[in-house]
Amino acid sequence: MEFKDIKELLDGLKSDLEKSLDEKIKAGLADQIKSLEEKITELEGKGNDSELAEIKSAAELLKTQVEKLDVKLQKVTIAAPEAGTKSFNECLKETIEANADAIKGHKPNSGIVNLDLKAVGDMGIAANFPAATALYQDTRTGLLINPYERTFLGDILPSGTSTGTQIVYPQENGGEGGIGEWTSGDKPQVDYDFTTQTVSFAWLAGVCIVERAMLDDIPWLISYLQNRLLLDLKAKENDYILNKAVIGLLAKATAYNGAFTSAVDRIIDASWGQIVEDTKDMYSPTHVIMKPREAVKIGLNKADGSGEYDLPQGSVAFSNGKLQVGGLDVIGTTSMAANNFLAMDVRATQFVKRLAPELRMFEDAALAKQNKVMFRIEERVALATYNTNALVKGLLIPA
Repeated sequence: MEFKDIKELLDGLKSDLEKSLDEKIKAGLADQIKSLEEKITELEGKGNDSELAEIKSAAELLKTQVEKLDVKLQKVTIAAPEAGTKSFNECLKETIEANADAIKGHKPNSGIVNLDLKAVGDMGIAANFPAATALYQDTRTGLLINPYERTFLGDILPSGTSTGTQIVYPQENGGEGGIGEWTSGDKPQVDYDFTTQTVSFAWLAGVCIVERAMLDDIPWLISYLQNRLLLDLKAKENDYILNKAVIGLLAKATAYNGAFTSAVDRIIDASWGQIVEDTKDMYSPTHVIMKPREAVKIGLNKADGSGEYDLPQGSVAFSNGKLQVGGLDVIGTTSMAANNFLAMDVRATQFVKRLAPELRMFEDAALAKQNKVMFRIEERVALATYNTNALVKGLLIPA
């Protein structure tokens, strides 16, 4: 009866293994059970009650340890651990194998065999709590609307308004004669020539279509769109003012005709030399336009020989992110090409608006069916240039 009891105990333990642990753990515990079964076979019929009691005690202890470690459960699938990190089942297998001799040789009333599991692995967010990001991250709900104080060309040009569909204006085109000293006879005669210029108003516009849920769920989005769309419109103004075919400032400007070769010299000569002379003292320069990185090169002005940053004394000033060349404010814009500059007297121009920048939100039938809204920003503008000699364009470094 004693042999039968032990065999039933081992059979029950094998049945438990089939219901619970993974294959690696099953293999480890199966080896232990098989060893006990072999000993029972050797002792069967010999009547050695002392050794038989030891085997029974070892089998009961093995079953107790398995039950205490919660392996007698419904079989579950466990995700493979990360490389270098052992799972609970792997650690359990190693622990049982390391204590195999103690389990086999355990005798009745000799105390409990303690199985000490090694650490499974360090806890970490990626391995142990992968969805915890929302619980610890610091979410800032606002974006920078004005990252820095920008100066746009439309803000420095003289402005005007109109209610027509186009503007017609006179453009100076030289003249003959001049004022002179008179003593007798006919006085010196002078005349001025003009050409008639006609410019139609142009639409600068853009739309942004957004899902209604996005506007509702992100509280700062409406304010961001309002400001960002306006900034993008102002950037387009720069491109229109400079690069519009026929009427843009670069299309109207006179080419630099001086002999200087360095960037600073060419800017100062074009501004204080060519503009003043060609307009016969009528205009004087106010601003210089160039690409932002071209302004940086001038501001740093690193010497080729010594490597020092030595700004020309009194000619260039670079402070608080603002560059002045020859006392003129330099306006940086990405609408200018590299290695190019435009010196000008803004009083020889006018930026006329038929419609000031307007931002509106629409939700028509088509958008409503998709639960979307549309933001539209637009303006109607035209550009006048009264004297082309008051604008001089050129290369910073001649080819």
